[in-house]
Amino acid sequence: MKKITILLCTILLTGYFGIAQSQRMVLAEELTSATCPPCASQNPDFNTLLQANTDIITSIKYQMNWPVAGGDPMYLHNPADNNARKSYYSVNSIPVVFLDGGFNNDPRFVYQSTIDAAANIPSPFSIQIQHYVTPDEDSIYLTTLIEATEDISGNLVAHNVVIENHIHFSFPPGGTSEKDFYNVMKKMLPTGNGTSMPSSMVAGDYVIYQYAWKLENIYDIDELSAVAFVQDNTSKDVHQAGNSSTEPLIPAYNLDAEVLMVTNATSANCSGSTTPFVTIRNNGGTDLTSITITYSINGGEEQSYEWSGNLSFLETELIELSEVTFDVADINVLTITGIDPNGTDDDYATNNILDYEITSASILTGTSIVFLTLDDNPEETTWEIKNSSGEVVQSGGPYETSGQKIEPITVSETDCYEFIIYDAGGNGTEYYAVVYGNSQIAFDGSNFGDLERNEFAYGTVSIDQIKAIADMNVYPNPASEKLNLSFYMTEQNNVEVRMTDLVGKTLISDNHGILNAGPQQFSLNTSKLRAGIYLLTINVGSEVYSQKISIR
Repeated sequence: MKKITILLCTILLTGYFGIAQSQRMVLAEELTSATCPPCASQNPDFNTLLQANTDIITSIKYQMNWPVAGGDPMYLHNPADNNARKSYYSVNSIPVVFLDGGFNNDPRFVYQSTIDAAANIPSPFSIQIQHYVTPDEDSIYLTTLIEATEDISGNLVAHNVVIENHIHFSFPPGGTSEKDFYNVMKKMLPTGNGTSMPSSMVAGDYVIYQYAWKLENIYDIDELSAVAFVQDNTSKDVHQAGNSSTEPLIPAYNLDAEVLMVTNATSANCSGSTTPFVTIRNNGGTDLTSITITYSINGGEEQSYEWSGNLSFLETELIELSEVTFDVADINVLTITGIDPNGTDDDYATNNILDYEITSASILTGTSIVFLTLDDNPEETTWEIKNSSGEVVQSGGPYETSGQKIEPITVSETDCYEFIIYDAGGNGTEYYAVVYGNSQIAFDGSNFGDLERNEFAYGTVSIDQIKAIADMNVYPNPASEKLNLSFYMTEQNNVEVRMTDLVGKTLISDNHGILNAGPQQFSLNTSKLRAGIYLLTINVGSEVYSQKISIR
């Protein structure tokens, strides 16, 4: 077991004793530019109004690249996130202000009465966000807790935005009179698209998000803070916003253990076994000292693990569970549950169960590749492919340059293979994928931490490459007692039919010898096969047809 301590001050809502609507913090999002004369003339009065109402309104300023392209240095520091909000609101002129996702007008038309009216609309959420700048002033960490204070549903997204509260230039940077800029967006975490929230929440439900950003293009580190807000992407309504603090707050629940995430388990599987690691987190005000972890796949035999230790609020622990075996179906569900924290009931049991989906592995046919988009530390990325005996049959990396890389997969034996990608820096890489056939993705991922595992089966060529047979039908699929095959042979040829498991072991083999051209029909007795996924292969002369078969 490995203990992971989050080096963040805690951030939480005050404990609730009866949930009700929350006081709204209005969000003003302004799209502006240092090169825009109307912006320079309207922003001083608008900023004065905002600063006079900091108890009920916060703001984020997105710098644009017009009317003078390349003239605003704050835009050039992060074009992607600035442009993301421009596109989101379909903006074609500036300055423009959006209040809680609406309004859509010049800053000069925002009055005290406008802000008061928006603030008087109750919010269904409470938000608090804590920011922490590392002592070496290298990175900023954000922890955000968003709690529903009434029942709410929608296409909800959480945004976490690092801002620089005040930037002062000795000379106007964009050719206008404007030298002072406030609440300038520096980075949207993880991206300008935000983070999807549950589509439906009841009063008392909450989510916690934690992000880190390596600082760049900061004018004054002492001016850094953050704004968080919840927006409905369908209506664009902003339900609530919040300003960050460096102060720890009181947890929402006293005893609250969360089954946070699963790692090390394969999301694509053909071996019928996996060894999951589970991370638990203490979200409550009481130290977590024990919990029972139970887990099973597809409702099979349940295994358990008794954990004991001591976790303070927001501390986590990585628990290495034992291997679990299962009959591979098209979709498999690993269910992990935490019960009896500290030997008693959890105050918030909603986050005690986590389902992790494991799909049946793809069967690679034709040309197969490892596709990589490497980050700024390419030397940290390596990968390897192991066969079912655990032998490394191919590997790649470390790399000398970032960007895109394509590595052909050279395996040739029918088997179930494991693909493992590593990152020595612990933050994954920008993107990876195993691609086969006609640009089909077997699996992909990014920002995976230290390593990520997946599996693939290597098979034979697919039906669209075969010329010796036509009109192939395999039915029923899924099968139980019997599997029927029918096809038309275009010429006389030798025919052999085999059923194997995904590691290549032959379970059924029928050699029909030389058959004449014309229609053919066969049946395979599958009644003795266990439920799971198998590979059907039909050899016709030198050509091979393969298909994944499900037995139930």
